[in-house]
Formats: sequence, C-alpha cells, structure tokens
Amino acid sequence: MVYCSKCGTVNPEGAKFCNSCAAALALSEPVTNWSNLQQPGNYQQAGQQPAQLPPQLQPGQKASLLDYLSHYQGLQYHWVRRFVALVFDAIFVLLPVYVILTLMSWMLGGFLGFMGIGGIVLVLYSAFLEYSSGGTIGKMIMGLKVVSIKGKFELSDALVRNITKIYSLLLLIEFIITLVVETTDAHQRYMDKLAKTTVIEKR
Repeated sequence: MVYCSKCGTVNPEGAKFCNSCAAALALSEPVTNWSNLQQPGNYQQAGQQPAQLPPQLQPGQKASLLDYLSHYQGLQYHWVRRFVALVFDAIFVLLPVYVILTLMSWMLGGFLGFMGIGGIVLVLYSAFLEYSSGGTIGKMIMGLKVVSIKGKFELSDALVRNITKIYSLLLLIEFIITLVVETTDAHQRYMDKLAKTTVIEKR
C-alpha cells in the first residue's frame, strides 16, 4: 500500500495518483510501517520533502470525520466536491420536478406536495444512476464515483446510502452524525457505512 501525504488515503501498491484527492503519489515504495513516515530520512527521494503525519492521527485510525478534516486538506477538498455534486443533482432533479408539479397544480386547480415527491424522485434518481453508472450527474461532473467495499455494488446498496435524501432535514441530521461518529474511512457518510460503500476519485 502507498500513503498519500496530501489527504491521508491508503492507495494500492503501484498507484501513481491518489484515489481520494488525485494528488501525485511521491512515494516510490509501499508503506508497511506508518511510524517510519515520521522519520525525516525514510522514503525520501532527491528533491522531495519527507511525508509528515500529525502524530495524533494516523491514516486508518478510528477518529471522527471532524478530526480527519482538521488534518488533511485533500480530504476537505473531497467533501467540498461532494457537496457541489449534491447541489448540481438538486438543480437537475428538483427544479424540473417543481416546474412539472406547479404546472400540474395549475391545470388541476389544486396543490401537489413538492417536498415529498421531489425527495422520492431525488432518491430514485441517485440510486439508479449510482447503481448503473457509479455516480449521479453531479458526481460525474465532479469526478467522483460510488463503489462497494464488500464486492459487487447492488441496487439495494444504492438505495440505502441515498434514502436520507428523501427529506433535507434527514440528510442534514445524517451529515451531523457523520461528522461526529468515529470512523476508519473518512470518505464515508453514515449511510455509506450501513450500505458498505464509499466514494472515490474517478480517474
């Protein structure tokens, strides 16, 4: 395995770029002992700076997402991209749904609830595209991909990880839980843990 000094992700041996933040991997040898990275001379090549790890937080250590975000700039960038992807998806899905429901309400002379229908459409849209293509339109634009950490990515996994999108308050509560609950994978939302999925950089 090779350690990314920018975001703290552990990458497969031989990888040239980090699967999380797309940074070029400066280490030419696999990392087998995390403590070695704190020694100035280890794994250092001519013209390169040795990887520096915060002594209180090692990659793969169980800690809250807030702890990880406070140490790794690349990880902050990863989550900003995921938020932007969500905004794109909300625009692509909820705006058309709102327009259609508004027109239908006008024609039928009544009012059709937007939030419930919009949330259901967003969940189904996200789950189907992630299952069939590895990501929603927003994630594709931002270069992100949803993968299973247990093997084959099933439609049920996609539904589980997206179910809180049915209502914005649920999604907000889930994200707060994600920030404070301890994890060993700082790329997972709380529902990702239940679905056994994570989000990586699409290269």
